[in-house]
Amino acid sequence: MFRKHLALVTVAGIFALVVVGCGENQNPIQQYGKEVIQAHERTQKVKARADMQVLKTAVQHYYVEWGRFPASLNDLPLVKNQGIDTDVYVYDPATGDIRLR
Repeated sequence: MFRKHLALVTVAGIFALVVVGCGENQNPIQQYGKEVIQAHERTQKVKARADMQVLKTAVQHYYVEWGRFPASLNDLPLVKNQGIDTDVYVYDPATGDIRLR
């Protein structure tokens, strides 16, 4: 009985190793790390898009208050108060247009 059980466990272990080894990425830890990094990058992109909408609104408010667009996004109090990274945007002070790099 013990030998049967040992043989079954051994075969199951070998089968598991073969199945894991046949995947596209052979190391599941590396695969998990890649997935975590990709999820973080997606989150950063979503945050950048959301911040861009907030920045567009802030630029419009600035225009209404001062009659001109700010010279740079860093002139907006919102950027200073919330620590928004303006390096991910291209800003045109002549038109107030903002887009992602």
